[in-house]
Formats: sequence, C-alpha cells, structure tokens
Amino acid sequence: MRRLIREKDSPSAVTELGAKQISANGSMGSIVTLLRQAPSVYVYQQGPGNNEPVFTIRGTRGMEVAQTLDGIPMQDLLNGGSGSYLQGIAGYYFNTDQISGVSLYPGVAYPDQSTFGTIGGTVAYKSMRPSTKRGLDVFGGVGSFGTWKEGFKVDSGGLDGALGRGVDAPRLMLQYSNMQTKGYIENTPARFNSMEAAFDKPYDSGQSMFQATVLYNTGSSNYIPEPIPSIYQQKYGNYFNYPKSEQYAYTRNDYFTIMLKNDTYINDYISVGLSGFYRYNNSYSDYYSNINTFAPAGQWPAYSMNGVTLFNQTLANFAYQQVYGYGNPYYQPGVVTYDGNALYNNTSSCPSSYVAQYAGAPTPCGYNSEQQYIHTNTYGIQPRISITPPDIFGIRNTIHVGALIARETQNNLASYAGVTPYIPHDEQNRIPGYGGTFRNIYSGYAQDRIDLLHNSLHITGGFTIQGTKSGYTTPWVYDGDSPPASYLAANSAYCNQYSCSYGPYKSRKWDRNWLPFANVTFDFDKISPVLRGLSAYGSMGTSALYAPVTDFGPTFATAPPSASIVHMYEGGIKYNTGKLAVSADYYYQKVDRDFGYFSDQTPNTALYGKSLYTNDGERLMRGVEMNVIYQINKNWQLFGNWSYNSARYLKTYFAFVTVQEDQFGIASRGSHVTGIPSWLSTFGVDYHKNNLFLNDDDLNVRFTGQYTGHQYTTYDLGGFENVGPLPGVTSGTSNGYGSYNYYNAVAGSTTMDPKGGIAPYMIFSINVDYHLPVHNLGPLKSIDFNMNVYNLFNTFYWQYKYKQISPNGSGCGNFASNPPGFNGFAGQPVNIYNCSTQFSDGIPGVPAQAMFTMRAHF
Repeated sequence: MRRLIREKDSPSAVTELGAKQISANGSMGSIVTLLRQAPSVYVYQQGPGNNEPVFTIRGTRGMEVAQTLDGIPMQDLLNGGSGSYLQGIAGYYFNTDQISGVSLYPGVAYPDQSTFGTIGGTVAYKSMRPSTKRGLDVFGGVGSFGTWKEGFKVDSGGLDGALGRGVDAPRLMLQYSNMQTKGYIENTPARFNSMEAAFDKPYDSGQSMFQATVLYNTGSSNYIPEPIPSIYQQKYGNYFNYPKSEQYAYTRNDYFTIMLKNDTYINDYISVGLSGFYRYNNSYSDYYSNINTFAPAGQWPAYSMNGVTLFNQTLANFAYQQVYGYGNPYYQPGVVTYDGNALYNNTSSCPSSYVAQYAGAPTPCGYNSEQQYIHTNTYGIQPRISITPPDIFGIRNTIHVGALIARETQNNLASYAGVTPYIPHDEQNRIPGYGGTFRNIYSGYAQDRIDLLHNSLHITGGFTIQGTKSGYTTPWVYDGDSPPASYLAANSAYCNQYSCSYGPYKSRKWDRNWLPFANVTFDFDKISPVLRGLSAYGSMGTSALYAPVTDFGPTFATAPPSASIVHMYEGGIKYNTGKLAVSADYYYQKVDRDFGYFSDQTPNTALYGKSLYTNDGERLMRGVEMNVIYQINKNWQLFGNWSYNSARYLKTYFAFVTVQEDQFGIASRGSHVTGIPSWLSTFGVDYHKNNLFLNDDDLNVRFTGQYTGHQYTTYDLGGFENVGPLPGVTSGTSNGYGSYNYYNAVAGSTTMDPKGGIAPYMIFSINVDYHLPVHNLGPLKSIDFNMNVYNLFNTFYWQYKYKQISPNGSGCGNFASNPPGFNGFAGQPVNIYNCSTQFSDGIPGVPAQAMFTMRAHF
C-alpha cells in the first residue's frame, strides 16, 4: 500500500473508465465505443461488436494512437494503431468481456505508460482477472437486429495447495462468449467468439505476482465496401446496402495472444518486473463486384441511378487489369502470370456480348473478385524496475526505468483473383504475395517523480529513447535489374517484346528518437483548508509515429519518410472533495514532419501505380476539456464532460485527409481536418440503490446524453483548380498550375469542403443493472439483469459523410486540344476522375437498439 500511494501519478488529463462505463457501453458496443465516454473522443462503427471501428482523440486518428493491455502493446506495430476505416477489422485481440477498465492518456503519456509509436496518446486497458471467490456465471442476451449473445465464466477462487495458501494461493479463470448479429445496415451480418484463460499466482505474502493470460478471439463480418451514395439511401432506405449478388466485402480474423507478467517485491525500495508476450493475427478478406456494376467509358452500368454508380473496392475499379496481364508491368513469366481477361473473357461469366462493349479495351472480368490472406506475428519482452529510495531532507523520489524489445512481422501470402464470388485456388488464379514486412523495436525509458515542499510540489521528469529498424522484403520484384542470361533464354520472346525486370527487392530504414517529458504539479492543501483537494499542473512532452512498413514497397517513388513528431503542451486543474470532482485542461499539440502521401492512379502515365511518401506536412490540434462529477447523495450522481477541439493543417501537401484514412487528397493550409467534431459532450445522471426490494439487492440506472457538434466533410477536385504549390509536383515551372502534370495530380484529389459538413446531433441512452440475490435454490446464488438501450429516441444522424467522384476505370478518352489557359493537354488521356459525376454518400448512425441480458451466478 505504501508503494502504491507513493507511486501514484501526478495529475494529468487522464480519464479513467471502469465497471459502470463498461456496463453503460452495452454488449453491442466495443472496446472502441467505450472511449466515447471520455472527453475529446469521437467514435463510430458499422454494427454491433468490434465492427470496423473508427475513432479520433483530440483530432488525431485511431491509426496514430497506441493501445496496451496490462502494459503490453496491442496496436499494429507495423502500421500504427487501430480503428482505421476499411481495414477489415472484425473482432480484436480482446473485447469488453475481457477488460475491467481503461485509462485514456491523450496527447503524450508518461514515459512508463506511452509504449511505442503514437502521436495521439495511449489507451491503457486492464484485463479481467480471476476472482478470489469460487463461482460459475452463465449468461445470455437478445437484442435488436437479430443479435444474440451467450457464454460462461468460471472462477476457481483460491486454490490452497502446494503452490500456495491464503493470500498466496493461485487463482484461475476461464470465460467464453459468442455473439452474432444481422447488423442494422442491410447485408452486414457478423459473428464474434471470445475466450480468455487467466492465471494469477501471488507470492511473498501477496506483495509479488505472477500472471499468465491467454486470449483467443475471432471475428467475421460483411461490411459496406464504401459509404453508400445518398441517392440509393433515399430510394431504398437509410440503412440500405447493396445485395450480395451485386457487391460485398467480407473479412474473417483470428486473434491469439499469450502474456506472461511477473512483478517481484525485493524490499520497500526496489521492485522489478518482466513481461513477455506473443500474439498473431490471421486475416482473410474477400471482395466481389458483379461485372454488370462496371461499364465502358461513356456508358452507365446496370446498377446506376441518375448518373451515380457504386464504387467497387476491387482490382478492376482501380484499372489494375492494365497492370496485371500479359504485356503489363506486373506480368512477368514465371512470377506473376495472372491474366484475368485471358482466363474469363468470352466465357459464361463474361460473355462475348459484354466484352464487345469494351471494343478491345481491358474488361473488368477476372479483376472483379479477389481474396487476400495475411499473417502477422508479434513478440517481445518488457523489463522494468521501480526504485523508491528513502527520503532525503524531506524530498522523495519515485523512479521507473524500463524497456520494450519487440518484433512484428507480416507475411503477405498469395492472393487469388477471378470473376465469380467463389474463386478456384489454383495456380492460374494465384497472384503471389510480395514477400513480407518487419519492424524491430528497441525502446527504453527513465522517469523520476520528485516530491518537494512537504509533498505539495511534484516534478516528474523523464524521457524515452526509441530505435526501430523497419523493412520490406520480397524475393522477386521488378526493380529494373537486367535478368540473367538463363532467364532471358527461357523467356526471350516475351522479354524482347515487352522487356523484363528481375531481382529481389529490399527496403530498410532505421529511425531513432529521443522523446522528453515533464510534468509539474502543485497541491494547494498545505496553503489553506479551503483549497483542500485543489491541484494545478502543466505537462510538456514529445512522441513519435513511424511510417507504415507496408508502404516501404517497390511501388513508392521515394524513400520511406522519417517519423512524425508531436509536441504537446498541456495545463489544467483538478479539484476533488469526494463529493465534487472537477477537472479542466487546455492542450496544444503540433505535429511536425506529418506524413504526406499521394498515389497516382491514372493509367498510361509514368507514375501510374507509384506513390509519393514525404514528411512535408504539419498539423495543429488544440482545445479545452472539462469533466465534472457531483455526488448529490449516496444514491444520486450527476456527471458530464465537455470538450472543444480544433484541428487544422499548417501546410499544403498530399495526405490522408480524413480521420478514417480512406481518402487520399490535398491538405490545404489553414483548412480543418475532416471528421472531427468541434464540440463533444457526454453527460447524465446515475442512480444507485441497495435493498430496494430485497435485502442485498442492488439497482443501478444510468441515463446518458451524448452531443456531437458540427463536423467538416470533404469533396473531390475536378483537376482544374489552383490549390497552390504541391510538394513533389510543382518542382519545376513546367509542372505548375496550368500544366498537364498539375492537373493530373489534382484531379480526383479529396480536400475539405468549405460548404459541406455534418449537422450536430444528440443521442440519449439508458442502462439498467439489477442484482437479485437468490436463497434456497440449490447452487444458484444470484441473478443479474441488464437492459441497455442506445439512441433511446431513434434519432437519425450521419456518422460519416462526404462528396466524391468515382474513377472511371475504363478510361475517359484523350484531350482533343488544350483547355483555355492550359498547355500540354492535347493528345493526353483525360483523368479517370474527370469524366464522372460528383455525388454525396455516407454511413448512417445507429438507430434505436436494445439488448437484454441475464446472468446466473452459481
């Protein structure tokens, strides 16, 4: 207890969410929607469970936020955090049944909490642990949209025996749950399975602890390949999604984790710890679009309405039939020999009458269906030591030193392409995987909290040193080397006609960063009794986010960028009398070396299929946050938090311009980052009553309102707009505004819409927990009832919305002459984003939903 009190963190803008918030989140929620109850957090997803979640904290994206479970890094170490749109996220390494709480450190966390690779903060989850009491829980629930949930939880209690007795007795827990749902959006069924086995072994009279945790979760779902055009929703309903016969996206994931953790008490001054972990993820994705949803240039496909057609997340929609296939860049004898048109043109799946419409141009046939497989491994160790030396002249020190040594690898396995939903897994349909990626992490931190002036002034200083080696390797990629004589001899006819490249590809990058942190806190208790419970603090720190390793590949025209760096400054107050708790803070977070990204998707150009990846960007996030909890009496509590967030670009550069990272485009200097509500608030009332109907029964009712303010949205540029100098494009006068290169870079680029936006909305929810003790019914000890209702008044709202131009994958012809005021256009192809109609589309918010759950405890 002395050590716990002494090691308590200095105040900061951390938010703690526990059992009440987890229950209020409901069985249909996820570990991500849980965070919406904290200030400055905006969350949405496509359906119940952990189903394509998207979130932002203080204007930073989910891919820029670190996540830990019991201090173990759980985010994607290769590419960033989690929660990015259209990343095939169904399920996760852990879910809400497997956690007991979460600490949210926005911005820059203390060095001993910050883990690796974040400019948005750390979300530190705590796992569910075995109980000291023996018991069996069996539970089941039913909810809206055809949702069912069932499962069990077994606790051994203390197992007195050879391994220990009393406080040192080992404890075991095993729990399993299954949830399935039809989803509130049409054609989006999902299923989730979750298993946790946990073992706790205290020793040294309970002062030390060894823990082992095994998690195995699965998730599978159909999700909408892209937000649905509004015109379809107006005709078919707000929650319309294309029928599976026309288009679908499906994902299936297996997540396995094993964590071993030991903390040993040496004496009152020294404790040491070591954690080790291993986890893997098998991910399978399946995409399909009926060939009738495509059409040659100048024609509309069968599935279109008023000039608006769906956007297909398939190879064909990005015109990759002009990349794969005989005579194209990625067709090489003996390596990638897939030729979809040769396989499927003029077959029953792609009849000659359909092929004739393309007049000799590549058809989508053979590129409209694809399956992908990815396997990821992550393992590492975390040594640590805590030192609490004796007081010297009344000055206390609490020192934490630790490290993270980890490695994550990802194998891009073979994918398959075809024309029907069920693709034969044979050699002719196989597109080999392009090797794999890895990241080695070497990170260490040191932190010292110094308590002065009779424990009133607290200074916490520290730093993190991070080094990471990242790489992309593939045994055979077309890197421009001349093939050896043996290869030329075997493929001379093809190489003479089309040219052949040969040789392995390897990209490596070292990143090293020194990241300081400081916090100063003053408690006013010693000044006056009137000020008891009041503290003021200020923090400053830096943190780093490293470039996604999957983007180190041969399609990039430039070397991988260095890490992005955030500089955070934060100041606030906290006041807590036990009855009233108030906290307020102001934050300023500036991102330097922000990643800039542009992918050229215009056929028949030198950069087609190539990408520019730079550190040209800058962003600024700043805002105000406030949290209040008022305990009126032992039964009634009022709570609320409010936040104002402003996120803007400080430069013009190519980048992901949405929080979801699903839209490439142009970040314009001074414009808002889209998808970030300006105002957010969660507020409500909590009623708690014991002995309401029976002795020892327990009722808790929590009524919550959530306000989401205005959000900026995006639209697509036509190509003839002047957006100013563009890094990587306007390097010479011949590439500036008015040139064909400038037009080609701007056409189809997404940017903030000055006239767009999502209107503010408010959602109300209620959660009722009732604990009923049971006597004289055999082994049954109690029954718990839970009713959770979200969006109580069935308010319709948009979670995500924007305008877009879908590319015309079949081409748009050539310019006959130069447009007025432009040069170099005559004879050049019209950009595939410049001959289609702009329209709006989006993802609707969750309608009223309810879930009723019963739990029997034996």
